[in-house]
Amino acid sequence: MHLGLTYDLRDDYLARGWTEDAVAEFDRLSTVDALAAAIGAHGHTVERIGGVVELMQRLLAGERWELVFNIAESCGGIGREALVPALLDAYGVPVTFADPLVCALTLDKAAAKRMLRDLGLPTTPFAVIAREEELAHVALPYPVFAKPLREGSSKGVGPDSRADDAAALARVCRRLLVDFAQPVLVEPYLPGREVTVGILGTGPRAEVVGVLEVVLLAGAEQGAYTYQNKELCEELCEYRLVADDDAARAAQLALAAYRGLGCRDGGRVDLRQDGAGAWQIIEANPLPGLHPSHSDLPIVCHQAGISYEALIGRIVSSASERVHAPGGRAGEWNLGTPAAPQRGAGPATASSAPTTEPPTPATEGPVLILHDDLPPTARADEQDALAQAQAVAAALAAGGLPHQTRAVGLDLAALSDELARLRPRLVFNLVESLARRERLVHVVPTVLDALGVPYTGCSTSAIFQTSDKLVAKRLLAEAGLPTPPWFAQPELARGVTVPAGRYLLKAIAEHGSVGLDQGALVDVVEGDELARALAARAEAVGTALFAEAFIDGREFNLALLAGPTGGASYELLPPAEIVFEDFALDQPRIVDYRAKWDSSSHAYHHTPRRFDFPASDQPLLAELSALARHCWALFELGGYARVDFRVDAAGRPWVLEINTNPCLSPDAGFAAAAARAGLSFTEVVARIVAAALPPSAPRGVAR
Repeated sequence: MHLGLTYDLRDDYLARGWTEDAVAEFDRLSTVDALAAAIGAHGHTVERIGGVVELMQRLLAGERWELVFNIAESCGGIGREALVPALLDAYGVPVTFADPLVCALTLDKAAAKRMLRDLGLPTTPFAVIAREEELAHVALPYPVFAKPLREGSSKGVGPDSRADDAAALARVCRRLLVDFAQPVLVEPYLPGREVTVGILGTGPRAEVVGVLEVVLLAGAEQGAYTYQNKELCEELCEYRLVADDDAARAAQLALAAYRGLGCRDGGRVDLRQDGAGAWQIIEANPLPGLHPSHSDLPIVCHQAGISYEALIGRIVSSASERVHAPGGRAGEWNLGTPAAPQRGAGPATASSAPTTEPPTPATEGPVLILHDDLPPTARADEQDALAQAQAVAAALAAGGLPHQTRAVGLDLAALSDELARLRPRLVFNLVESLARRERLVHVVPTVLDALGVPYTGCSTSAIFQTSDKLVAKRLLAEAGLPTPPWFAQPELARGVTVPAGRYLLKAIAEHGSVGLDQGALVDVVEGDELARALAARAEAVGTALFAEAFIDGREFNLALLAGPTGGASYELLPPAEIVFEDFALDQPRIVDYRAKWDSSSHAYHHTPRRFDFPASDQPLLAELSALARHCWALFELGGYARVDFRVDAAGRPWVLEINTNPCLSPDAGFAAAAARAGLSFTEVVARIVAAALPPSAPRGVAR
């Protein structure tokens, strides 16, 4: 095979003034050399690509590879590890290791722990501290352990990470909040053994290759596998392959976590014992370090009798097998006729330093409005992005802010160049898809994170977690928030028990009621029947679906908007109910695609929203408001968002979806709720902009 190799080199970033700890997750040139040699030893040709900027340039130049071996960590934001897989995903180029969603979820330690709990696997309780004042609400027994929420390689972990009282916790959290500019994860300190479990393969074929215990030597920082201990592991640590009963239990838990989280090809799961000797999963690493003698997975394999060359060969074989298996990803998306691999194009260099310097946000630059790049044949729901961009541009003009508008497609290198040229004050992000695929909605904010450009609306993390409705529902359920029961195709294939009833077959990654019509409702009596209906419907509409128990009742939307002072404050706008007027008895009461977008349909004209409610509805509205606030906190929403509910015949509310980029057209529901609260559309845009601006930036938008 002809393979590409993506990576970030420490030396390149050190030369640009980065500190040693800032580049801890990047790779040494010796790692890239060893990888290229090991891949070549299996008869493959290797082309060294570099980092995300080089990858964008080569993809746009028409270069393709049969497989990309990816170890690029990238930089900036929660989506950094997902950026290279997402770009390759967009071009239909297979890539080793986890997909973009898994990369992003596992980098966010709190999100990963929620998923582990949803899988029924042991992991400690925790708190996430985004601001120092939140320390007062930590309700965990001391001692506790604090570390950056979204870092690897033990970055930020030091002797002070263990805190024995509130004062010590405050000190370490202050340090981490300043040094890493991200939230801090706080969890109970685990005093027992620590192991890392090496795993190779994918799905049912994944297997544990060894359980490695980390033993700290006399000169090491004691009590934790700190950054210094990891960087100087040859001097400060001893690694022992263990095979006792405790190790067998750790291996069992690690394999369940690896498979449950969706890791592929190879990776590690770290565990530590609590005071009672029970294993707790610390975190999973789906993009493991691969230095031949310094990284944990190669050390595990070496002690288990697997050579470095064999390790790399097994990773490549696993990726190749799943890509070419029935239903694999090879050639899934047709983005035009791809050019043949350009084996000689571009220098085969190990350099990964970006050729475009990250733009410095300007305090007086224009606001750059970004929206989807759409063909004239785009659907009505897609074309609405253009109406939103025009409305936002008019509001910015009314508020006295200079602005420009740009459509965004897959040419992200051109976007990076334009950001460097314009140095925008911020980006008003209206991008809902790339190449008309909503599963890529996270890519643009990920790029903006990496380049340090502020943008409106929710963070990459929130967009990741809510754009996949299955992930969002799992997080809602894990947090104890009511969401209708659901079943996906893998669960149905395992023969889970399905209660008889009516189910709505919904798209996993599409919004705007795409794929919803009367045919999306099915009545079933058992699981096989639902599995057949789901498979047939998915094939008919051409997108991945899941089945959600249909709540036959009232429908509400609650919009949330940044507060008037900017920052993290927000307020609930007046709740709206969708009223189903003059619907026939056999006509399903759902807001389907035609109800939203087809002005010739009955449902379009007979599903008005209302804001006036009788006194008897006030307890229900208060409950809906409380649930919406829980959703804002759970997903760390920002700027503006909307939570959709159904209320059953017994008056119980159920969270359907969290929309991190609700429609901002002046005639849409969000603007209607704002108007009901006495806010003009210009004021709404002003609040969204103010919430996105850095605290020191002038906020010269008319209010």
